[in-house]
Amino acid sequence: MEWVQEMLLDPRPGRLFHTHLPYTNLPESVARSRCKLVYVARNPEDTVVSMWHFYNKFHRAEFPLERAVESFCSGVVPWGPFYEHLVGYWEESKRRPEEVLFLKYEDLVRDPKKQVRELASFLGKPFCPGGDGDEVVDKVLWRSSLERLKELDINKNGIEKQKQRPNTIFFRKGAVGDWKNYMMAEMAQRIDRLTQTKLHGTGLSLDDYILG
Repeated sequence: MEWVQEMLLDPRPGRLFHTHLPYTNLPESVARSRCKLVYVARNPEDTVVSMWHFYNKFHRAEFPLERAVESFCSGVVPWGPFYEHLVGYWEESKRRPEEVLFLKYEDLVRDPKKQVRELASFLGKPFCPGGDGDEVVDKVLWRSSLERLKELDINKNGIEKQKQRPNTIFFRKGAVGDWKNYMMAEMAQRIDRLTQTKLHGTGLSLDDYILG
């Protein structure tokens, strides 16, 4: 993690990086610094389907969805068990709300303007209400939209370095509830039961994620 240390020592403002690491695996210099952490959680069923599609494209494999669900429920997935990952950032966001913001992907899709304004305020860069502020929010949403990002030349024609796969594999639908087009009812029910068990007593609810 030497590159993280170098980044934190960089005197220039506005340094930004993303990671899939669980909170417990973050370097101490990041986890306990005053830097802002933004975590985006997603519906577990959509998460499984998204990982399944990506795995098959990245490895050029035909990994069955049934096995993907089994691995997910057993906690055998990249970056560690999903629910421990989720709860780690959730608990930290309650302890340090000024430094850790916990967002839900479904809320970003449902009301993107509200969520972008909340994010801007969290970062200490709030938009002005109405007028020019609304125009800036619209520009931010357009520049970060999946449709625009898909059309960038680097994403349409670029190649990732590890496996020499096209960058297009990093972009699919970004839809909420797309899992219903792939997952059998018993698979979703198993995940829902596990979700209720794993999140019991945390105060975190994913009930609004279940759209079927």
